[in-house]
Amino acid sequence: MLPGTFEGDLVMKKSDMTYIVCSVFSAMTAFFYFFAMWLGIKLPRYYPLEHTWKWVKEQGVPSQGWYAKQVFAFLAAGIVTLVVYFILKRSIPAETKLKPALCKMLGMVVTLIVIVCMGYMLYYEFGKWGVFASLGW
Repeated sequence: MLPGTFEGDLVMKKSDMTYIVCSVFSAMTAFFYFFAMWLGIKLPRYYPLEHTWKWVKEQGVPSQGWYAKQVFAFLAAGIVTLVVYFILKRSIPAETKLKPALCKMLGMVVTLIVIVCMGYMLYYEFGKWGVFASLGW
């Protein structure tokens, strides 16, 4: 039994587990995309005119790096989510009830992570595209 719970309180519903796992996946997808941008992780780029992928960025040739960043974010978030799922499945009794305050806090944390990560992504892309320079910033 978890500390601070009563035996009559315990009931971990499938919806509680789904809420936690989906929250982790959402937050981690945004985080790992941000992480790939912030650290400048070298990922392959797609060259649509050539219909090919390359590890190097060729100057003067249009390419798209977000495909690989998105795949990286989804795979890394998927791994973290699976780890969290198995930890919850093994270490928390199947009867544990998720308290409303914890649901609210988890939702706020996920929202904050997504907002911060998306804010950085916009800042990064706007700087790269010259939006700030065109505004005189």
